[in-house]
Amino acid sequence: MGIPPRVLGFLVFAHDYRIPKVSCHQFHKRPSHRGFTLVEIIAVLVLLGILAFGILSFASDTRTGLSAETNRVKSHLRYAQIRAQADIYEWRLVFTDTQTYQIGPVVSPGGGFTPQIIPGTNETQRTLENGVTVSANTTIRFDSWGRPLTDGGMPIGASQTMVLSDGVRAQDILITAQTGLIP
Repeated sequence: MGIPPRVLGFLVFAHDYRIPKVSCHQFHKRPSHRGFTLVEIIAVLVLLGILAFGILSFASDTRTGLSAETNRVKSHLRYAQIRAQADIYEWRLVFTDTQTYQIGPVVSPGGGFTPQIIPGTNETQRTLENGVTVSANTTIRFDSWGRPLTDGGMPIGASQTMVLSDGVRAQDILITAQTGLIP
């Protein structure tokens, strides 16, 4: 009994299969001794210095303090407006000087102002931080419709602007006439 031709052909093919030889010098090439030049190192250090300066100057920028204070005052104005809409009394935000303000209702017409605890604090008055001041002693009043009022108790005819400043920069707070929108 002999080996079938198909199997015999496979064995011949398998026997002739050879692994190609690879010379040793292909695996042991010398690594390149090329490194960074002095110019490349200095360029990278200069770029890192510029990035570090930008990050540090951004973190210590006083605009952050002014923006934060402006947002807090806007938030407290909106709080006074919402309280006026939910109450039968007019509510006010009153700056007692260029850095201190209070929020509260006017319980009786022509009557006194009753300061309330300001949200986010345990105090009935708040002092602006980071050297931020308001341009003038200001009183903002809201009626039960949330409209800003004049001192005479009538809705204001033109939008009101409060200016907060840190001595270098200024930011405006706009109180829109008739609607009381504080963008």
